Amino acid sequence: MSSRRLLVADLGVMPFADALALQRTAALGRLSGAIADDLLLLVEHPAVITLGRSAKAGNLLASPDLLAARGVELFEVERGGDITFHGPGQLVGYPIVDLTQHREDLHWYLRQLEEVMIRSLSACGIRAARNPGKTGVWVAGRKIASIGVHARQWVTWHGF
Repeated sequence: MSSRRLLVADLGVMPFADALALQRTAALGRLSGAIADDLLLLVEHPAVITLGRSAKAGNLLASPDLLAARGVELFEVERGGDITFHGPGQLVGYPIVDLTQHREDLHWYLRQLEEVMIRSLSACGIRAARNPGKTGVWVAGRKIASIGVHARQWVTWHGF
């Protein structure tokens, strides 16, 4: 049986642009084999909105100028999904995972991320669940965790 490790880094508060650059560098390291282990980057961002590949302009409820005036950054990124707000007090996780060492199936990977969050919330006494047909985690009918990932040659980045 192979020994697989997940290295976890708590990055504290970090601007989104810096975390994105770190993710991309780490993903390239995983792709090249320069980084041997999967990584989980945990971070908190100053106010930022990310627009995934499926972002719909109508779902951005404030103009980019208004967001900028309020100190909210806006980034278009390569992850799946629509529009997501990240802000102070919110834990964001960026797993850099080589799925060739696990299972080459993005749907399986998304369900695994959901399961980890559901179990983690349960350990805190919070009853969370999936919402059939949707990606993410819900508590009492309200979404508590969004997931949006990108993969290249089965190496993932972005996350939850």
